[in-house]
Amino acid sequence: MTAPRKRWPQLDHAALFSRFRIGTRLAAMMALAVAVTVVLAASGLHALAAANESLYMVHEGRMKPVRTLAQISLLMLANQQQLQMALGRTADGRSPSLDPLPARSAREAIEHNVQAIDRLWSEYATGPLGGQERALADTFASSRARYLGEAVMPALEALSTLSYHDTQRLAATARALYERAYPEIQALTDLQFQMAHAAYADGVQRYAHARWLAVSALLASMAVLSLLGMLLIRSIVHPLQAAQQVFQRIARGELNSPIVVQGHDEISELMTALRDMQTQLGAKEKAIHQLVYYDPLTSLPNRSLLKENVQAALAASARDDHHRALLLLDLDNFKAINDTLGHELGDAFLVDTADRLQQVVQPPHFIARIGGDEFVVLAGQLSADAATALAQAGLLADRLLAAVNGPCQLAGQWHHGSASIGICLFRRQDATMKDLLKRADTAMYHAKSAGRNSYCLFDPALQAQLETRTALEAALRGAMAAGELELHFQVQVNAERKASGAEVLLRWNHPAHGSVPPAQFIPIAEVSGLIHAIGTWVLQQACAQLKAWDAQPSTSHLELAVNVSAKQFCHPDFVAQVCGALDHAGANPRLLVLELTESLVLHDIADTVRKMQALRRRGVRFALDDFGTGYSSLSHLKQLPLHYLKVDGCFVRDIVTDPSDVAIVQTIVGMARNLGLRVIAEGVETEAQRHVLQGLQCPVFQGYLFGRPMPMPHFEERLGMPPPPSRSTPPSAVPVYMPATLSQEIP
Repeated sequence: MTAPRKRWPQLDHAALFSRFRIGTRLAAMMALAVAVTVVLAASGLHALAAANESLYMVHEGRMKPVRTLAQISLLMLANQQQLQMALGRTADGRSPSLDPLPARSAREAIEHNVQAIDRLWSEYATGPLGGQERALADTFASSRARYLGEAVMPALEALSTLSYHDTQRLAATARALYERAYPEIQALTDLQFQMAHAAYADGVQRYAHARWLAVSALLASMAVLSLLGMLLIRSIVHPLQAAQQVFQRIARGELNSPIVVQGHDEISELMTALRDMQTQLGAKEKAIHQLVYYDPLTSLPNRSLLKENVQAALAASARDDHHRALLLLDLDNFKAINDTLGHELGDAFLVDTADRLQQVVQPPHFIARIGGDEFVVLAGQLSADAATALAQAGLLADRLLAAVNGPCQLAGQWHHGSASIGICLFRRQDATMKDLLKRADTAMYHAKSAGRNSYCLFDPALQAQLETRTALEAALRGAMAAGELELHFQVQVNAERKASGAEVLLRWNHPAHGSVPPAQFIPIAEVSGLIHAIGTWVLQQACAQLKAWDAQPSTSHLELAVNVSAKQFCHPDFVAQVCGALDHAGANPRLLVLELTESLVLHDIADTVRKMQALRRRGVRFALDDFGTGYSSLSHLKQLPLHYLKVDGCFVRDIVTDPSDVAIVQTIVGMARNLGLRVIAEGVETEAQRHVLQGLQCPVFQGYLFGRPMPMPHFEERLGMPPPPSRSTPPSAVPVYMPATLSQEIP
């Protein structure tokens, strides 16, 4: 027979841990968790910060020489332009001599440029240079000295003496020497880019290593916290299970079941409280009231209690002349928090927001949560004067917005919310609660449409605008089938005023609403999703027009530009859709120009370059629209397979009188020439503007001076073409391939 196994006494974890209060256990365990977290994460975070700083310093230190060389090249190019501008005007046509005023201006500008070149080159040359870099620098230094000694300095003397022939000869010499020196400075720039790239890659590697260390430390600390959490769970799970059973019995109505209390910790105290509550549940009217009239998540009053307070306010307003106000507050982008962080953290955000709002809304005001992310504030007695009451309600709304904008920590990250508020004033019992909520909701919707994070007062005009917008959306859904959409074309001309192409613009002529501006119906189309079908129609009509022009020798060379929206360009099938539209029309892809905005191309540079390269291989060309008005990264710009830069009209408007605009356009033209791009100047309205732009060697122009946007028959008539035969194919018969683009500009 085998000896009986020795039975070890079982350890009662619940009894052991219940001797200590849960707060004491939590404090001890959290102190240990904090200590472990600090030890594990401090080293990783310190290394991460050091690597980040090192990466930043490396990048800044290597890119400074690149900027210096680029400035030297631009200043040398500016000298050639100054000489050409001085040669453009002479004092006497029979014995040409320079006009003193332009000559003196050019001389001063060149002298200033020479001083800047000397300073920049001195800063560069005196810095630490490697062997290959020193050799290239010495070669360029020799060319620069020759450029200054043989061309620029004599040219300054010729400008001083107003000698036309000497200036002309020296300008040619300067241009030749600059073209000889340009590959040398470009080689230096390329070498600097290579060195900067290598240093940056090394910094990135160090940064990635440090980040790995930091993440590893964080994961290790999370593992320790998980272990501590398991220990904590084991210490309290048994009494919690017992408490759960008690709650289940109470939920089933078993109010006479005995409740056994063991231990002295908080859960034991909870069980004692439950035992007391079980015997006195019938007398707990406050708890019942809380469930009926208060929101269980935020503890704010709910819709039921709000209704009672609004009815009381309406009754009070019938007895005096004072205004009251109902403010409907809706959190902006709350769905994004729920979708990205989860509903649990979304609820935590709502609770935090409710606490901050409650600190702002003090009696006589009243706040309630009516569901989701919507809160209602019932403002107490306001002024009898409508303007003063509105100001008081606006002040309250500002305080509410400030409270919502306060920081809230979710999942270890700080979040700042925003809200849109609709305000509805009322007095003398002139509405019901349903009416007030509807008016406030209309105003709140208008605040969201106006950009969010703001408030708006209800106005009957808002309701009318909403109804108009709804009517326009309904009408827009049938606009293509009814043939109400029409393409207009604005001509683009070269320096000889000959048409080189056109830009497509969309117009909507509604039989009831009249001519609807694009700025009014394009946003409606984008929000409703109609932009895809309408944009497809625009692109296919443009491709069909290119095919029609191809049959005429006088128009077969014309290009047609169509703007591309960000939503369309980001579509995964964008490239295939463009190619499908071209194939269906049989148009020449090299004559189709897709205009992109700076914000679009820089949103996802890798995806942008991939799609542009694919379409470029097909023959499609690209233009960067409104260049200079956004944030242009030149390091990104050189990666893009562009053909055109379009100078925004804001730089053309005052170019005759504002030297800053001249300098900006001159820089854009020079940069585009160096990058192998063509420039199109938009918004040209006067001969003086065209003359200045042509003097800056801008090759293509667009604007009212050459023609307003016009329907195709008038456009072709302007080009001197015979009237085209009538087209039997209705617009609605054109099949749909892709979401094309629309121009939202109103000429």
